[in-house]
Amino acid sequence: MQLSQTIVAIATDDALLRSLAFTLGVEGYIVRPYSSWEAARAQMEASLCVIVDVDICRKDADAKRSLLDPQSRIVLLSDGMPQPTVSETTRVITKPLEGSDILEGVDHFRRVRT
Repeated sequence: MQLSQTIVAIATDDALLRSLAFTLGVEGYIVRPYSSWEAARAQMEASLCVIVDVDICRKDADAKRSLLDPQSRIVLLSDGMPQPTVSETTRVITKPLEGSDILEGVDHFRRVRT
């Protein structure tokens, strides 16, 4: 089975989405950017993982619930403020972001799926 190189990224900040696409694109990943959880939903199942900004999870009940799902493959971008409760499988990265932090979060799910 071919491992997906596609990552779903969800944030309302276009600059953040472009930065994620650049950082991950250099490593050979394809980033599908979305501004809402609902818009991204159809692509999540086939993706390697989902990178989501904590603001999305604060505003969307489905996104927040997914953080508790032990089967989810989520990298949560946290702003350091109180964040939603997450499952042990969710990777949390606190802003300001470093490219290496993002890659480490994504690589965790790549290793788990191989």
